[in-house]
Amino acid sequence: MPDRDDSSTRSWDAIAEDWVAHADENDYRNTLLLPLTLELLGDVRGRRILDMGCGEGGYTRELAARGARVVGVDGSPRLVAVANERAARAGQDIEYVCANASSLGPILSDSFDIVLAAMVLMDVEDYRGAVEQAWRVLAPGGTLLMSITHPCFSAPTSQWIRTESGELRYFAVDRYFERTVWEDRITDRFRRPALRRHRPLEDYVGPLLERGFLLQDFREPSATAEQVGKSERLRRLTRVPYFLFMSWNKAK
Repeated sequence: MPDRDDSSTRSWDAIAEDWVAHADENDYRNTLLLPLTLELLGDVRGRRILDMGCGEGGYTRELAARGARVVGVDGSPRLVAVANERAARAGQDIEYVCANASSLGPILSDSFDIVLAAMVLMDVEDYRGAVEQAWRVLAPGGTLLMSITHPCFSAPTSQWIRTESGELRYFAVDRYFERTVWEDRITDRFRRPALRRHRPLEDYVGPLLERGFLLQDFREPSATAEQVGKSERLRRLTRVPYFLFMSWNKAK
């Protein structure tokens, strides 16, 4: 079981099976998020990488295939089990640890060159604790690469406003400054909802700056014409950034 159980851990473990099926076919992840993550990480051969919130292990397997030495961590026992099964089928020797992002007790301090937190930190209950753990396990000079849903466009009161014919007119956002938690089905195919959380952008950046991280890169990815060609749904990302990538350095 995770070192520190919390509401997010329980929520994601409860929807683990639905999440695995969703991750396998999700166009946002497979067409935009994963490729951009790999691009930003660059050559990872021989690099020690901790995948924080690894889920079913999609990112860890891609990184291992590129020569990285990867450890995946997730608070969901079921997702860790699936990650182990899939790595074994792929013939990859990847270590997976069941632990909460804010309590990485089994992970040694100063032991990784990179901490990857791909689409996870917007969901954790204890964000500041996760930042502290990322700092602890990173070696001096190491990098935290994080991607999250863009908080400026993912408040509970946010949606596309459509014309009478159904075309997208504009994107409306309200109650941005409300720090809140609510239940929501990720898609209609999910049999139960997951916990979602909203924090304004300052709540993400502040703890990282206070801990001493130095911002190295800040990306609000749009979709390319090629990506839109693969999935028409991604055309929305040419108008509003759904996602935010930040790269942070632990100074030597």
